[in-house]
Amino acid sequence: MTEKYDAIIVGGGHNGLTAAGYLGKAGLKTIVLERLSQVGGAVVTEEIHPGHRISAVSYVVSLLRPEVIQELELKKHGFEMLKMDGTLAICNDDYLFLTGDEAHDRTEVGRFSDLDYDAMARFEDIIQHIGPVIRNQMLREPPKLGVGVADLTDLTSLARLGWDIRKLTPALRHRLFQMLFGSADDFIQRWFDSPMIRNMYASACFSGNFASLRQPGSAIPFFHSAIGEIEGEKGAWRLVKGGMGSLTQAMAKFAQSKGVQIRTGAAVERILTEGDRAIGVQLKSGELVNGRCVLANTDPKRTFLKLMEPEQLDAEFVRDIRQYRMGHSSLRLNLALKGLPDIKFFPAGEGPWHRSDIMMFPDYDAMEANYFAAATGRPPEEPRLEITIPSTLDDSLAPPGHHVLSILAKYYPYKLAGDTNWDDIKEGVADRIVDYMARAMPNLKKLIIGRQMLSPLDLETIYGLTESDIFHGRHDMDQVFSMRPHPKAAQYRTPVKGLYMCGSGAHPGGGVSGAPGHNAARRVLADLKRGREIP
Repeated sequence: MTEKYDAIIVGGGHNGLTAAGYLGKAGLKTIVLERLSQVGGAVVTEEIHPGHRISAVSYVVSLLRPEVIQELELKKHGFEMLKMDGTLAICNDDYLFLTGDEAHDRTEVGRFSDLDYDAMARFEDIIQHIGPVIRNQMLREPPKLGVGVADLTDLTSLARLGWDIRKLTPALRHRLFQMLFGSADDFIQRWFDSPMIRNMYASACFSGNFASLRQPGSAIPFFHSAIGEIEGEKGAWRLVKGGMGSLTQAMAKFAQSKGVQIRTGAAVERILTEGDRAIGVQLKSGELVNGRCVLANTDPKRTFLKLMEPEQLDAEFVRDIRQYRMGHSSLRLNLALKGLPDIKFFPAGEGPWHRSDIMMFPDYDAMEANYFAAATGRPPEEPRLEITIPSTLDDSLAPPGHHVLSILAKYYPYKLAGDTNWDDIKEGVADRIVDYMARAMPNLKKLIIGRQMLSPLDLETIYGLTESDIFHGRHDMDQVFSMRPHPKAAQYRTPVKGLYMCGSGAHPGGGVSGAPGHNAARRVLADLKRGREIP
């Protein structure tokens, strides 16, 4: 007789493991099925050169919910965060190095403007006051949007949201709605005086969005610093000791301690249904795994358009999912180095700037041009780069005297113009990125002894990120909250009974937060208790 599970989780990324941990903790017989040879999805540590290990795709934590860290006992199972020393912004032939020390940072900003340090402080203060409105929604199930009958959960969710907004002053409510519905350009031009500061904030928007700076809603990435919370510090960024894979390994260890089975090399071919209900999955090997419910950690397009047949779903729902917009397209370039790169603005030798979050970007107009280039299938000439050198904080990642360097590059289109294929051009693109970085790191090229180039196509084929979207879908206003990924699937339930969404394509969206997995598990447990969806 075929073994039957209470819950089958498709995909062992961080949200799938989070859901598994909570379900296992509640006593459900749970299995995680992961296609790759290790769990973690895009939150993994990989060796890119003998003795040189790095976070291959996801590379920092800032959104990981403190509740998840505590309730899944992640620190007990090896999870440890490392604080960076500051932020280094490099734009063309100039720089800004911020450490969090007021005297130092005021002097730094003063090189560009007498007004902008105070403007930055006022802006960040507004963000932090608005932040709780957004942060409080992360572990709440969004209310239904015109689908079905509102229940107590919906009414409670709406009441809490309304109360959070009501607690803001009228001026802060004004700023909240400006940020939700206005453009990044409106905010940046309103608040900041110097081109350098404007460029830096524009760069921050491009990090978490795929949109023109002048597009309504493009200011939403500013909320990132408001909802991030690490060890009580708002808006903080941290590296993970041992690389990001240490986080997902800690999640896996906790889940296994609660009886959860984890199978790697177990690719799911199809979600099986009987009538209007999910009853299990079929693996590519042909093996059938039966379950009372299925939780998909895959993105909405992969879940509904590849793991299911159209006849299993309503035609209008399928049509809407086909139009669900992906778009956080990017590439990853990871380098193994035989030494530490110099940064031309600073003295030779290691300094706090090496142990910082390094942003490298062109000026305002060039960044805007990069968006339109990517939208038409053309790689940018001067990309926006997010750079860390994690081995400066964690010497376990490389041999003595050696280092690893991580690069997230935006905007690189998933679909290239014409007949161009990523496999044909990716090494040349990697060379151009290194050339671009060498403007600020003159000795970089001679230090490289190995590299891992992950094009947008690689991110899709290797890690299962449809259209290379690390967030499982754009965070546009019509694809968030009660509309993520669709009004009929926004409360983690889907139109198929017993099938739930637990990945970043569900509320609250992308980033390494664990919130979608936490919320989906809570929804499953509530349904089990009520006997509403699962028999």
